[in-house]
Amino acid sequence: MRKNPEFVKEAVKFDFAKIKRLLDLAQTLSIAPEVEKISAEIMNSYGLLPNDALIAATCKHFGIKKIATFDEDFKRVEFLEVVGI
Repeated sequence: MRKNPEFVKEAVKFDFAKIKRLLDLAQTLSIAPEVEKISAEIMNSYGLLPNDALIAATCKHFGIKKIATFDEDFKRVEFLEVVGI
């Protein structure tokens, strides 16, 4: 989907109500100042790009041990278990 943003735009238009209901179920987490520091350490340790490092740092900070993603880069992060989608 990253390689085809037009598909994403059309999919969102097609079923926005369902997507909104799904997002309403999600818990939103704030970026704590400590997460920024952890993020920099993760970039250095695991070679993740900034956005991925921020996601991993947020997981570590809040004790989240599993992540559902297609992104293979998270498999390098020893404290996360990647759950395939």
